Amino acid sequence: MARRAASGSVRKIHAKPCPHFQRCTCGSRGTHTRPCPKATRCRCDGRWQARVTAPNGSTVKAPSTFRAKIDADEWVKAERAMMVDPSAYVTAQGRLEAAREQARVDAANTFEVYAERYLAERGLRPKTVREYRGLLARTLLPAYGDVPLKQISREMVRTWYAGLPTSTPSANAAAYRLLRSIMTAAEDDELIDRNPVRIPKASTARVQDSQKPSPVEEIATIVNSMPERLRLFILLAAFAGMREGEIFELRRGDIDTASGSIAVTRKIEKDADPTAPGACSNCGRVIGPPKTAKGTRVVHLPPAFLPMLRAHLLAHTAPGAHGLVFPGERKDHMSARYLLDRYAIARKAAGRPDLTIHGLRHSALTLAGQHGATSAELQARAGHASLAAMAIYQHATADRDKTLAEKLGDTVAASKAWNAILGSSGDG
Repeated sequence: MARRAASGSVRKIHAKPCPHFQRCTCGSRGTHTRPCPKATRCRCDGRWQARVTAPNGSTVKAPSTFRAKIDADEWVKAERAMMVDPSAYVTAQGRLEAAREQARVDAANTFEVYAERYLAERGLRPKTVREYRGLLARTLLPAYGDVPLKQISREMVRTWYAGLPTSTPSANAAAYRLLRSIMTAAEDDELIDRNPVRIPKASTARVQDSQKPSPVEEIATIVNSMPERLRLFILLAAFAGMREGEIFELRRGDIDTASGSIAVTRKIEKDADPTAPGACSNCGRVIGPPKTAKGTRVVHLPPAFLPMLRAHLLAHTAPGAHGLVFPGERKDHMSARYLLDRYAIARKAAGRPDLTIHGLRHSALTLAGQHGATSAELQARAGHASLAAMAIYQHATADRDKTLAEKLGDTVAASKAWNAILGSSGDG
C-alpha cells in the first residue's frame, strides 16, 4: 500500500468581536475549515492554528496557536520535514510532554539530591564521607543546594569561588575539588551536557606553613623523651615513612625481624564509627586498606634499629601473629590521644613544638632523598598514589628500598645522639 504524503494547513481562529466571525461566506461559520478570502483580510486579534496530516492519515495539531501566519507556516514546514522518516516521528504533543517530563526530572535533580547519591555510590571511606559532608554543609550546599544541576553555570561557579574567604586556601581548594568531582560524575551520568567547574589552578592551594624536616639528632631527642613503649612508633614514622593509621594497625605478623621488612597492608581511622563496615568490635574505629592502592607496600627499617624493634616485640606487643604492635591499655587499639599527649611533651623537649606525626613521615622521605632515593623510590616508600613525570620510566624494588634503609642506618649509627639509645637496647 502506497504511503500517503504528509500535508499541512493553517487557519485563522477569530476573536469573538471580529465582524468576519459572523459574516464569513465559506459556509463553516467562522471556523475556516477551508481557505476563505475573509480570513486573509481579517484584522482582529485572533491567532493562527497550524496542523499537519501525518503519513498514516492522522491529524497532528500544533501544541499552541501562533500570533503570525508566517510562524504557523514555518511550524508546518518543520513538522513535515520530521515526517520524512515516519518510524522515528514523534508528534508535537508527544515531544512537548517528553520535554515537560524532562524538565520535571531536571528540577528534581538538584545539587543536594545528587550529592547524596554521589556519596552513597562512590564507595568512599567513612572518614572521607565525613570530610565531604563537612565541605558540603559549610561551603557547597549554601550556594548550590536547591539548584538543579543543569542550571549550574560557569558564571555561577566563578562567582561562588570568588566569594570564598582568602584566609582558607586549602579548604577552598578542597571544596572546589569536591564540586568538580560531583559535577564530573553528573556529566558521566548524562545529567548535564558539560561540567561547568573549570577554573584554572583552583584545585590546588599554595602551602603557607611548610614544616621543616627534622634532622636525625632532633629525632633522637624526641625518641629519648618518649615512653619506652612508644619509641618504636616514632622510628617507624621518622625512618620508615609510615602513616599514623598504618602504625596503629601494625601487627606482629607484618614484621620480619631478620630483615627489618614491614608489610603495610592495613590502616585504622582516628575516629570511631561503630556502624561502618570494617569497624573494630572493641574501639569502633574502621580498619581498612591503606589510603591509596600504592599504599600497600613493603618498607624496611634501618638495620641500626633492629635491636630496638626486637626488644619492643618482646616487651610491648600483644601475643600471637595477629597481636597489635602498639596495643591500647583498655581497648584493642591504642588511642591517638594517648600517643599525641606524650608526643607533645617529647617534641617540646626537642625544641620542635610544631612537628606533627605526619611531619616525621615528611622527615623520613627527606632523609631518603638525601641518601640518593629517586623520585620513583620515594613514591614507592611513601605509598603515594601519584608519581612525578620522570617516575614513569623508573622502577622501585624491595632490594633498593632495603639499601636505602641501610644507608639511613649508617647515618644514624654515626650520630653521637643515638649512641646511648641504641646501646641501651639489647638484641632481644
